[in-house]
Amino acid sequence: MVRTRIIRYLLFICMSMWLMGCIEKVDKEVIHFKQLENVYGFVNESGKKIITIPSEQGTELENPQEFNIAVGNNGEIIEIEFVKKQEANDKDNWRQTIYNFDNMEGYIYEVKDGEAIKNKTYFLAKDAIINQDTLFELKSTQNNDLQNSLYKNVDVETIKNIEIIKNRKIVDSKLLSKTADNGKVCLFVFERIGEDMLASIAYIEGDQVIFKDYPAKYDKLSTWRVDAGDEPGLFEVLFLANSDEGLLLGLTWAGPEGENAFVLKEENGVLQQTDLKSSRYWAP
Repeated sequence: MVRTRIIRYLLFICMSMWLMGCIEKVDKEVIHFKQLENVYGFVNESGKKIITIPSEQGTELENPQEFNIAVGNNGEIIEIEFVKKQEANDKDNWRQTIYNFDNMEGYIYEVKDGEAIKNKTYFLAKDAIINQDTLFELKSTQNNDLQNSLYKNVDVETIKNIEIIKNRKIVDSKLLSKTADNGKVCLFVFERIGEDMLASIAYIEGDQVIFKDYPAKYDKLSTWRVDAGDEPGLFEVLFLANSDEGLLLGLTWAGPEGENAFVLKEENGVLQQTDLKSSRYWAP
C-alpha cells in the first residue's frame, strides 16, 4: 500500500513537471503584446550605434538600460547596450537621418557584436519579451539581380486568388518576405476605379489571407505618400511574430518625405494598426 502511494506520488510529480515544462514552452513561443513598448531607433553610418526616434508619447524612456535587443531586417535580432542619453545641439536640423545622428536628441545604444544595417529602422525591445522562438523565420525576397534591389513580383496563382477575394484587378505586386513554411507577406496595388485607389498588405499562409487595406483618393503627385505620385512607397518587413493577442507584423513604410514604422496586429481576421508606431522625417 505504501509502495503504491509512493509510486503514484512520483508519477504525479513527473506529470506536474512535464506540464510546467509545456506551459513554459508555450510562454516562450508567443509575445505578450501588452508588454511591448513603443520604442524605435535607426542606425548610424558605421552600423555600430542606434539612436531612438520620438513617438507620440514623446522622447523619454523610463528605463533605457533595460532595452537590450533591436529587431528588424526580416526578424533579425541584434544585441545592444545602452550608452547614454544624447541631447540635441545647435546643429540639429530636425531630420532623423544618419547625417543628423550626432546632433539630435535620443537614447544611444551600441551594437554589441557585428553591425546593424546603416540608416535602417529597428524596433527596440527586451530579450525577456522577444526572443528567436517568438519570431517567424523569414527570408529576404529582394531581387538582387536588379540594381535598385526591387522585390520580386508575387506568383501568378496567388495574384489570381487575391483578385477573386477583392473582386478587383491587381496592377502591381511585391513579395516582401517569405516564411520557412512558405507563408508570404505581400504588397498588392489594385486597379484605379474612378478616383478610388487601393493598396493592401497581406499575410498569406495556405488558404488564410489577412489584409491591411490602404484606400486613397487618386492624386497625381501624392496619392499615398507626399511627392510619391501614385506609387505606394517602399515597405520593408521588420518582423513577423505570434502574440497572445494575434499575429504581429512589424513594418516600415518609406516615401520621399520620410518613413513610418509600425506594428500591425491581427484582429477579427484583418490586420489592424496598433499604438506601436513612430516616424522619421528626412525631407530636405
